[in-house]
Amino acid sequence: MDDFLRHIYTDILDHLEIKDPEYGENLRYAALQYDTLLQTLTPEQASHLRDYQGMTALAGQRKEEAVFRSAFQAGLYLGSLARPPYTRRSL
Repeated sequence: MDDFLRHIYTDILDHLEIKDPEYGENLRYAALQYDTLLQTLTPEQASHLRDYQGMTALAGQRKEEAVFRSAFQAGLYLGSLARPPYTRRSL
């Protein structure tokens, strides 16, 4: 992602507000389940799980960025359709 799009993407994420109470509840529940699971694993297993989760999070981030780029490009295209076509002025 180029610097311009990354700046817009980061700014949007910084100001993102998810007001759905279920979203926060699901995040807390998932964190609790993850912590409980880690306590049942050996240190080596826990390390593998953390590595897996890190790679999964990175893949999810890349997917979100790709969706953002696609939506941004679609918005630019749709915006260009709303503009009147370029006409040359006669001299």
